[in-house]
Amino acid sequence: MFVADLHNDLVQRMMIGEDVTKNTSSGHTDIERLKLSSIDLEVMIVWASEKEANISYFEFASRMYEKLKALRSLRGVCVPVTLEEIKSAKKNNQLSLPIAMEGGEALENKIENLEYFINKGLFYFGPTWNHSLDWVSSGYGETHKKNSLKTFGLNKFGIKVIYTCQENKVLIDVSHIGEKSFWDIMKYSKKPIIASHSSVYKLCPHFRNLKDDQIKAIKNTNGLIGLNPYPFFIDPTFKIREKQIRDKYRDKLNEIAKKQDNIAGKWIAKQHFLQNKLSDVCPDISKFVDHIEYVTKMIGIDYVGIGSDYDGLDCLPKNWHDCMDHMIITEELERRGYSTSSIEKIMGKNILRVLEEVWV
Repeated sequence: MFVADLHNDLVQRMMIGEDVTKNTSSGHTDIERLKLSSIDLEVMIVWASEKEANISYFEFASRMYEKLKALRSLRGVCVPVTLEEIKSAKKNNQLSLPIAMEGGEALENKIENLEYFINKGLFYFGPTWNHSLDWVSSGYGETHKKNSLKTFGLNKFGIKVIYTCQENKVLIDVSHIGEKSFWDIMKYSKKPIIASHSSVYKLCPHFRNLKDDQIKAIKNTNGLIGLNPYPFFIDPTFKIREKQIRDKYRDKLNEIAKKQDNIAGKWIAKQHFLQNKLSDVCPDISKFVDHIEYVTKMIGIDYVGIGSDYDGLDCLPKNWHDCMDHMIITEELERRGYSTSSIEKIMGKNILRVLEEVWV
């Protein structure tokens, strides 16, 4: 079985100096655990939407990219830029770590900056994280800061970004963007679109999730939806339990943050603390698979994948501690009667189908 996971934020731990090449005691992934897991392809994310004051967004993203690219020197690791390299890595029992970008801050409103990263080999490009930009509005911005948006949807530069990516065989990722931006992308797009790590709004009404018409629109592009297991996105009752835990340990969380020197360090330290404390109040894996099942019933088995958001969230469903537990998804799918061929599509083959159309 080919197993693909469409979103991983491990680079943030690399940027604060952690050695993630060895088996670590925290977080959801490191290179050693990924190699020992059942995962064949793990998309590594350049995320530069929040940075320190003494560096530009472009330079910060460039450093992230180079750190991720350097992983190719490790034994048993491949940083692929073609479909053949992905297939070859699978045959040779190598871990594929393609590099994608979430958030367009690093473009700094210059198309040549986008071309710089494209030329290095981007797997996909997500125009926004939670922050809206001059040329595109985010889901968070459209939901919570609509009156202060510089652009509602895409402007002319935003349209050029979409064209430039697709002309250069870079997938567009619509996770995190706003509804107006989503429909603008659909209007101008000529290639399959993915949502790398989003779940179902109907089951859990969160601004990060996809509404039914968006789900159908992605199918109509021959794209893919990578379902996200974050309890906030799969269980509408979780936020009440999460708040109780966060309130209980508020002083401890503040103490943890004070010991860190930078923004990323503070967030990571608090995330790792909460990872353990929240485990008892997280929903069961069945809640996550409900979202998978909802999408498969609506648009079919060929348009569904997994986007774990490993190391970009503070907790996973119960009994899903890290990447070593990734195949807990298949166990629940088997329990529900999904065939082997259907499970193989969900767990990884569907992204290969998309790449066959976009990359070849």
